[in-house]
Amino acid sequence: QNWFEYSGAEHQAVRECVGLIDQSSFGKFLVSGPDAESVLNNICANDIAVPAERVVYTQWLNERGGIEADLTVTRMTEDKFLIVTGVECQVRDLNWLNRNIPSDSRASVTDVTSAYAVLSVMGPQSRDLLSRVVSAELSNEAFPFATSREIDLRYTRVRATRITYVGELGWELYVPVEFAVGVFDALTEHGQDFRLTPVGFHAVNSLRMEKGYRHWGHDISDEDTVIEAGLGFAVALGKNAGFIGREAVLRQKDVGVTRRLVTFILE
Repeated sequence: QNWFEYSGAEHQAVRECVGLIDQSSFGKFLVSGPDAESVLNNICANDIAVPAERVVYTQWLNERGGIEADLTVTRMTEDKFLIVTGVECQVRDLNWLNRNIPSDSRASVTDVTSAYAVLSVMGPQSRDLLSRVVSAELSNEAFPFATSREIDLRYTRVRATRITYVGELGWELYVPVEFAVGVFDALTEHGQDFRLTPVGFHAVNSLRMEKGYRHWGHDISDEDTVIEAGLGFAVALGKNAGFIGREAVLRQKDVGVTRRLVTFILE
């Protein structure tokens, strides 16, 4: 009962004010090199040939069309990409990535998980809070959804990514670990004016289920296809070079599915 009451307070904070989530455990891989784009576009079902500072939500598929990974790819520069995945998938996804990079390609992978803390500021007042501690313009026009760029925050440069796993306005802040405490202190100092509340992973899990967001390992796995999971919107079938699992996805779109992941809304 105590957990339920506290989790309810966290829900309310994210829905109405602003919550602070420590997501430093995210797996983070840096893929760089002249062939980074072509290599990743063969592995990713979605199209990651986007302008710099854009974030792409995508799946990695096997030849059966099953979902091997569910993650985001951020294009940092022309030849540098940041992959972010869940902590429980870090080793697995890194292995899949390395296995599917051709040995003769000019692309390398570095696990930078331990280099960055991730502090997520989520909720309708997240923009107001962050505007107190950064000089960057955070409006919809200047900083639209699925944008990721480096900004100044107190005494460091952080990568601010406008994305959400809880369904509210918010930013994930990727902070060099040596500056994480200072950024945390700045957020909590100014957060008092916005009822800033620490939010745990039980609340995050509940909030993402309310939005129908999938979680690899619970809702989807390598036995589920993107069509069965309702993730066809994140698949770029028209990519010129194709991708791993494309033929299986096309076959299933033609034949149809016999099962489908759905969300029930309880009133």
